[in-house]
Amino acid sequence: MSVHLRGGEPEKRIRPLPVHEAWLPKDHSMYRPRHGRQQVALVCAVIFFLTPVVSLGLFGPPEPFENRKLHDFPSLSDGWGFFTGLGDWATDWLPGRQAAVQAEDGISRGVFGEPPALGAKPAAPGVGPVPAQPPARPDTGQLQGQTNSNYPPVVEGRDGWLFLGNDLYAKCNPMIPTATVMDELIGFRHAVEASGRRLVLIVPPDKSDLFPQFLPDQYPGKDCAPVAARTMWQRLNNDVGYLDMRGPLLAESQRRGAPIYFKQDTHWQFHGGLTMVRALAEDLRPGVTRTWRTAAKETFDKQTDLPPLIGRTGSEPAELESLAPDGGADRTRTFFGQPNTVPIELHGPAVPGTVPDKVAMIGDSFTGFANMYLAAAFTDMTIMHSDYVSQDTAAAAAKLADSDVVVLEIAERNLIGGQSPILAPAVVKTLSEQLAKHPRQ
Repeated sequence: MSVHLRGGEPEKRIRPLPVHEAWLPKDHSMYRPRHGRQQVALVCAVIFFLTPVVSLGLFGPPEPFENRKLHDFPSLSDGWGFFTGLGDWATDWLPGRQAAVQAEDGISRGVFGEPPALGAKPAAPGVGPVPAQPPARPDTGQLQGQTNSNYPPVVEGRDGWLFLGNDLYAKCNPMIPTATVMDELIGFRHAVEASGRRLVLIVPPDKSDLFPQFLPDQYPGKDCAPVAARTMWQRLNNDVGYLDMRGPLLAESQRRGAPIYFKQDTHWQFHGGLTMVRALAEDLRPGVTRTWRTAAKETFDKQTDLPPLIGRTGSEPAELESLAPDGGADRTRTFFGQPNTVPIELHGPAVPGTVPDKVAMIGDSFTGFANMYLAAAFTDMTIMHSDYVSQDTAAAAAKLADSDVVVLEIAERNLIGGQSPILAPAVVKTLSEQLAKHPRQ
């Protein structure tokens, strides 16, 4: 900057100091010692960033407890992002962090009678959309908290119910406008059907949408999330076409006398997966399930995925059922989950009650609760996770081209928020082009 010196001397330009004031010689006119608070802050910062390094050498890497991958050490090639990412890395790799989070939860509930904020600001009643950068596109197999401070990672509801904050955030702050998402789905349907194949779209509803009676009286997104959901279902019904699972899921919940979703997990129970398989089989082959016989098979404790997001642990009983499509032997295969990196190939003999169509299915974590029943009911099916499709779109396109029926399953929060990798225009374009090159007669 330029200044005028006293006595009318000509203007001179003062050069910035090449070093910090505290590092100058003490007899220098611009020497300024660090304040005590500055020195304490500097020491604390050094300890904060060095502690994970020392802990890694002594005890090895910490175990992730929030159902997400730990932040990697930032790269120098990230530029300024190296410094902004350093804090996230140090926090994740800090020893004893899980115990600290759990202690905060216990103190907050035991002393103050309320859950801890865990970095979220209390939202005003009925808060709607707020200006914010959208969260990173979540891996559909790993839950993530919110970058928007008005939306906590988990919303605590009635009767011990927990809800994923992203269910609400995605509706009120979509990464991609819902109208654009619907246009992509319409274009993909046209491409599949023009190639001589059939498309079945399945959208597992968020449990905050299907069971709103368990939400608290006030929660972030109360004014905007239900409106966005209604608009999405109307567009799906009027313009896109889909297999509506809401009625069957509610009917099955009523028949069983309990909601078909886990209280402390963001997914439906295995009964929900079986309900989807039944609806899909009937949609492709009406009447095929008349010979189906199911029975209780096994019960185990499933680790639920929402408590870790608030520094807690939890589990719920999960019930598995046998499925005999022809009314005879159980044909289920007991495997769970949906691999993100490789397709699942299901092949079996055609017996009464099975679906013989050659099917290629793209799904997410909800499909993982249906795999054992898909294996029993379908004789020729390939299941691919949407992450795999986005990472190796050419290989996934070849699988679709080798099928007669394409099934696309996208969870409501990933559809309405535009967060599913399958919705990327480049992915839809590649899949559509490959289908057009290999039409079914």
